[in-house]
Amino acid sequence: MAKNRIIGHINYSKGLRLKNPSEKDSEKQVVAYNQELETIDLALLAEHIKDHGSSYSKGTIFGVLTDMVECIIEQLRGGYGILLDGLGKFGTSLRCSGAESAEEFTAANITGVNLTFTPAEEVKHALNTNMEFEYVGTRKSQAEARKTEQADINSDLGVTPSSGGSGSGSGSGDSGDVTP
Repeated sequence: MAKNRIIGHINYSKGLRLKNPSEKDSEKQVVAYNQELETIDLALLAEHIKDHGSSYSKGTIFGVLTDMVECIIEQLRGGYGILLDGLGKFGTSLRCSGAESAEEFTAANITGVNLTFTPAEEVKHALNTNMEFEYVGTRKSQAEARKTEQADINSDLGVTPSSGGSGSGSGSGDSGDVTP
């Protein structure tokens, strides 16, 4: 039997979360939080698409993606859902305050619009197949390691460090990092 080829990995750290988030006094448990390497914007995505052998220039791809974003917003504002085959469906939901009866509920009760996204089955499958997960420590330990590394570099170069801290990595808001 051939082993499945790993085609991706996601870095993670560990953090505490309430077992039952609706109960503030529930006990906590250790869970994983993904650690994004960075955020890819449209320009980098266009470059990535070009690097996959596209016959279109990065500028053309960027222009198409930019126009697509504008058109998606326009269509969502017009009340349409947008299905991007192979990716998923974008739609909207409404934020509102409730009323005691249907007669009392008016458009004034609507306070805003949320963007919804339902991933396509193939996206869910791709993200859950042949993946590895790599523990990268807590954000705090990563920041301390970067600070120590920068101090070592400065020392090797004979540079006196200036005031100011090092930046923190991106991720999904795991302020409860723990080191078990």
